[in-house]
Amino acid sequence: MIHNEEFNGLLKGHDHVICDPPYSAHVHNNAATMRGGKAGKNELGFDSLSFELRMDIALAVADAKSWSVIFCDWEGLSDWKYAIELAGGEYIRAIPWVRWSMPQLSGDRPPQGSECIILAHPGGKKVKWTGPGNLVCFDDKAMRGKGKHKCQKPLGLMLKLVEFFTEPGAMVVDPCAGSGTTLMAAKILGRKFEGWEIQREWVEKIEARLLTVDDRDAKAIAEHEVYMQGLAEDKARMKAQTAKIRERQGK
Repeated sequence: MIHNEEFNGLLKGHDHVICDPPYSAHVHNNAATMRGGKAGKNELGFDSLSFELRMDIALAVADAKSWSVIFCDWEGLSDWKYAIELAGGEYIRAIPWVRWSMPQLSGDRPPQGSECIILAHPGGKKVKWTGPGNLVCFDDKAMRGKGKHKCQKPLGLMLKLVEFFTEPGAMVVDPCAGSGTTLMAAKILGRKFEGWEIQREWVEKIEARLLTVDDRDAKAIAEHEVYMQGLAEDKARMKAQTAKIRERQGK
């Protein structure tokens, strides 16, 4: 289900929150783009993150049954940690998403080439995930191109997040659905889903997208299957190697 309204935080019975909220005011005020060979203000087409929306999402994280995953600019990380803990959830850590497509147009400093992905859960107990133990960052290339959402996430990235942090059949909610990539990933991997998006144009695009798979999404799905097969093979090799070592040690 896709709601054409602002998320109000009154949510129960969900297992996970996975979302990409608006950027902080700092990012909105400094967003730039190149026009006619000159850098200019980049209008993102949506408002910066409000205190109220951040707290509504934090409350949903605290009410979830397991992992929640939230995209965030680095400048807003401490505010998110505070909000999650104030709501009663547990902030675990943030890991980088290396975007590979964020140039510094002024040329007077290095680019901000990554965002952070916040990992949190309700707290009070350890929860499992199924990702590789040596994962220190995600490096899927950011989406660009005509007709794409200003902040559209690559399907391959969202497939990994849904795969690693949720269980089949779980309810995944996205309070800031955007182009619907989180919901698409949830559908592909056999999770239930519910999303909120206040821009009618994008609600209609999400609904259409969920009915079919275009060539780009089909390529991402195929690449994800190969990636997961590689992880399974690596895990099997490690298990076999560990068994040999223990055998030699007489354990």
